[in-house]
Amino acid sequence: MRTSLLIGLFAFQSAVATQRPFVLERSRVGPVAIGASAQSVYEAFRGRAKLVDLQLEGDLSPALELRLVSTQMAPSLVAEIGAAGNMLVVNRIHVLDRSLRTKEGIGVGSSFGELRGQYTVAWISMGEGSLGARVESLGMTFELDASGRPALFSIRDPAQMPADVRIASIMLTR
Repeated sequence: MRTSLLIGLFAFQSAVATQRPFVLERSRVGPVAIGASAQSVYEAFRGRAKLVDLQLEGDLSPALELRLVSTQMAPSLVAEIGAAGNMLVVNRIHVLDRSLRTKEGIGVGSSFGELRGQYTVAWISMGEGSLGARVESLGMTFELDASGRPALFSIRDPAQMPADVRIASIMLTR
């Protein structure tokens, strides 16, 4: 009896540990949605949120660094915030955590080939030192890991991007 309880408890813990906390959707990752009030996101991540300044292009660029688990060192998400009327709202969401995936299973660490196999990649572009692959149907730009491969920065046609290039982060926009 005790052994079967321990086995059941272990199976339950394993299932919980392997569940993905949130699914990446158009304009949303769980309670973090573009247009949501920064206060509501902060409250949803109480004890796991930190207000930071990203200093984009040298300007004040407030954001919330969000951790799925309070013991994490690095943030899982970064929610850029800006003014909308008399409120602060989420403008863009950056996904950094490998456990966060689209319903088709694409996320940080997936290959470009996997991305291209699930979605239509509209374009490839370079901006601010990174290489991005845009999937318009999701409203997401997948930052590609081009480290050690400078020739990748000249590719603009998604059909020409090598399938083994990995996704380094994901940016959700409207």
